[in-house]
Amino acid sequence: MSEEEMKSAVRGIVEAFNSRDVEKMLSFVADDATFIRPEGTFKGKEEIKRYYTWSFQHYSKLTLTETDLIVGGNKAVLEFVSEGTATDGMNQRLPGLAAFHFRNGRVEQVHDYYDRLLIAEQLAKGWFAKAVVGAVVNRMQKGLR
Repeated sequence: MSEEEMKSAVRGIVEAFNSRDVEKMLSFVADDATFIRPEGTFKGKEEIKRYYTWSFQHYSKLTLTETDLIVGGNKAVLEFVSEGTATDGMNQRLPGLAAFHFRNGRVEQVHDYYDRLLIAEQLAKGWFAKAVVGAVVNRMQKGLR
C-alpha cells in the first residue's frame, strides 16, 4: 500500500467519523482489526462498531481535526484535535495521536493516545470530583511551578 493510499484511508476514516458514518469508517478496517482506546480494547468490526455507535450516542457533537499526518512503511500517525459536546452539555477539547497499522490494504490496528488527566479535568462535575482531579494534577506538577 502506497503512502498516498494510507493517507487517503486515514483521511477517509476521519471524514466518516466527522459525518458519524460508522459503516464508512469500517470500510477501511480489516475484519479482525483491533482498536486500542483509553476506554478499552475493541477487537473485530462488531466491537469497533459497538464502541463508535455508543460514542456517537453520548456526544451530540464530536469532530476530529487533523493537525498532522505522517506515513512510512505500513504505518501512519495522525495528530489531531478532538472536540465534542456530550449529551449532558459538557464540552471537551483534546489533542491526541492515533497510530494506524496497515495490512493488505486495510487498517489492522489503531492505538489512540490522549491525555487522560486532561479528559478528567474537563469532564469532572461537582466540587468533590474537581477537588480529586485537582489534587492529582497538583501532585503530578509538584515542583514544576
